[in-house]
Amino acid sequence: MKKKVLINSPRFYGIDEAIREAFEQAGFEAVLLNYGTKTTLQEKLARQLGLKLPLLKPLLNPILKYYLGKENRELLAAVRRERPDLIFIIKGDHLFPETLRKIKSATNVPVVSYIWDDPFYSYAGIFADDYRRTNFAQGMPLYDYIFVYDTYYVEQIRQKGIDRVSYLPLATDPQRYGQIKVSAAEKKEFGYDLCFVGAPHPNRVEIMESLKQYDLGVFGDGWVKYFMDQGQKVPAYYKGLAAGEKVLKLYLSSRIALNVHDPEAKEGLNTRTFDILASGASELVDYQKNLDLHFQVGEEIAAFRDKQELLKLVQSYLSNDALLKEISNKGKRRVLNEHTWFNRVNSAIKTLSEQGIWN
Repeated sequence: MKKKVLINSPRFYGIDEAIREAFEQAGFEAVLLNYGTKTTLQEKLARQLGLKLPLLKPLLNPILKYYLGKENRELLAAVRRERPDLIFIIKGDHLFPETLRKIKSATNVPVVSYIWDDPFYSYAGIFADDYRRTNFAQGMPLYDYIFVYDTYYVEQIRQKGIDRVSYLPLATDPQRYGQIKVSAAEKKEFGYDLCFVGAPHPNRVEIMESLKQYDLGVFGDGWVKYFMDQGQKVPAYYKGLAAGEKVLKLYLSSRIALNVHDPEAKEGLNTRTFDILASGASELVDYQKNLDLHFQVGEEIAAFRDKQELLKLVQSYLSNDALLKEISNKGKRRVLNEHTWFNRVNSAIKTLSEQGIWN
C-alpha cells in the first residue's frame, strides 16, 4: 500500500504541482492542498493600512488573523480527513504555532517544512503582515525537520537552536521546461540579444541599466510602478508581462537569458538557475555561493560576479554564441541528471530516513 503525503503549498508557477508529481514518481499517493490562493479585499486593505498606519494594527490584526485562521482550519481538516503518513509544508508562514500543535496532537506522523525564501522576512518583511512575519520563527521547534533552499538560512536557523535542518536546493520540472518548441516567427518576435524575466529589485534594475545599450528585453510585474514611484520614465527595455510558455520562448529565442537573483537569496539559487538550462537556453547568472555545490562554474554554467565581469562576458558571448551554448548544454545535462524535483524529493526522503524521522 502506498504511503500518503499531504503537501500544503502556495500556488507558485507550477512548482507546487511539480513537487506533487515528484512525490508520485517516488511511489507516494500525493495530495496537494494549496493555500493563499485568494486574497480578499478586506485582507488587502487591512494589510495596506497596517503598513501605512502601524498604530491601527491592533484593530486590523483580528481581520488578518480571521482569514489566516480559515486556511489553518482547512489544513487541520485535511490532516484529519486524509490521514497522511507525511505532512510536507512549503513555506508555512501562514501557519500559526497553535495549528502545528493541534496537528501534532491529532497525528504522530512527521511534519516537515520546506523554505523557499527568507524565513524571517529580514528583507521583505515590510510587505508581510505581523502573523506571516513571525509564524515560522515561532513554530520552528514544532517541525520534525526543516529543509531550506539557501545555505545562509540553514545557518541562521541553526543559530536559533534548531538542529534538525538542512539544505535542499530548488530544482526544475523537465516535463515543463524541456519540451517547448519555438517557431521561426516566434523566434523573431521573442528574440533579443539579452532577455530577463522577473520583478524589479534595486540590484536587478542596476544590472539592466548597465545593459540598456544592447538589444535588451525585460519582462515582469512591477516595473512600471517601480519607476513611477521614483518619478522616472519607464525605460524602453521594459517590454511588458510574460508568463507560461511565453517565458520559455523568450529564453529560447534570445541569445542570452539573464538570471539575476533577488536580494532574499544570500547564497542560494532560484528556480530560474535550473529552469533556463533545462529549457535548452543560454544562461548567464549572477554568481551565488551555492553555484559551486551544483555546477562547475565557467564549464557548466556561466556566471558574473560584478558589472565589469558581466559586461566583459556579454561582449564575449554575443561575439561567439557557440561558446555560451556549449557551456549551457553541459549545464543542461547536469540539471536533467541531478537537479529535478524528483531528485529533490528522493533527497528529502533519504535525509528523513537517515535522521530516523521516516521509515
